Amino acid sequence: MHELAVAQNQMMLLGRKTARERLASFLLDMLERDPVRPSIDTVVRLPMTRSEIADYLGLTIETVSREMTKFKTAGVIHALSLHEIQIERPDRLRALADGAH
Repeated sequence: MHELAVAQNQMMLLGRKTARERLASFLLDMLERDPVRPSIDTVVRLPMTRSEIADYLGLTIETVSREMTKFKTAGVIHALSLHEIQIERPDRLRALADGAH
């Protein structure tokens, strides 16, 4: 049942959401699903490259990079390393995932 719900969410993500909404939703999902989450609960480990994230979300790598930069510039996220980001404003990221501009 859980796998069916995940598949349904992925179909909605790809079919109805903008690039910004897709990436914000992805980051929130990664935050909630990470079994090896660091002690800080707002740190997201990214086990995928930007290219793999782009493929997963049905976007181009340029779009993923551009949206990540916008999130950083707006103070929503902060890059800790190539594979870890800290979500500085989880409330804002949730709003972006839900379609707020």
